[in-house]
Amino acid sequence: MLADLHATLRTLLYDRGLIDRGDVDIAFDAPAKPWITARTRPTLSFFLYDVEENTDLRNTSMQTTRGNGVGIHRMPPRRFDLRFMVSAITTVVEDEHLLLWRALVTLMKHPTIPPELVPAAARVYDLPVSTKVTKPNDSPRALDIWSALETPPRPALLYVVTLPVDLEVAIVAPLVLTRTARYLRGAGDPRDGAGAEHGVHIGGVVRDRRGQPLHGAVVSADGRTQQTTTSRDGEFVLPGIGAGPVTLRVTYEGRPETSVTFAIPSDEYEIVVD
Repeated sequence: MLADLHATLRTLLYDRGLIDRGDVDIAFDAPAKPWITARTRPTLSFFLYDVEENTDLRNTSMQTTRGNGVGIHRMPPRRFDLRFMVSAITTVVEDEHLLLWRALVTLMKHPTIPPELVPAAARVYDLPVSTKVTKPNDSPRALDIWSALETPPRPALLYVVTLPVDLEVAIVAPLVLTRTARYLRGAGDPRDGAGAEHGVHIGGVVRDRRGQPLHGAVVSADGRTQQTTTSRDGEFVLPGIGAGPVTLRVTYEGRPETSVTFAIPSDEYEIVVD
């Protein structure tokens, strides 16, 4: 669901906010200093810093649906507030303010996510996905979040998305995460990291601009020989990628090659193909 929400927010900002995909990245990593310094393009950062149930919207009444003479009783979905700190990362202050203002106007214009952009997993509940740009007294101040990240503060918005969550949903897909392995090159105590190298196995997903996963896309890492093909769910795994910035390249059904640069390790590796 979170990866689908990321795709939704990207589409909202790019298409409804008229932000050029070729000029601006939209990322969901923690904006710590090493990540910020690795940026090569202006970036809108959506940092998810808190998830909490919205108890004001909790409904404990059983819902009953009937079909073929059988009644099915289910608990209604719970509603959870996802709190993001939204900031603009650029090297020019004027560009930073311009980008953040465009994000503010776009997000304020949509107090609910447009129905056609709601993630498929949330659309089945027929509930609005509400949003708001909140006041500091409703959440931790942005300055407190920057301080916790040990990063010089920047102007930021506090943005809340309220998503329905079905606690009875079945989990059917395996979880793909980034894995880091440490290899000892020479003498030394492995506990202090002396002489150690890090290899990172990364897993992500390839989607089109509508957020649909792409099956059979070829993913490779720039400067490396290994490549892989996405599954039916658009997922891929690349082993042995070193930490630091890396460019992933995607080819799919004769379309122009898509390349995206990530700072590894990252919270996610999602690639959108035009």
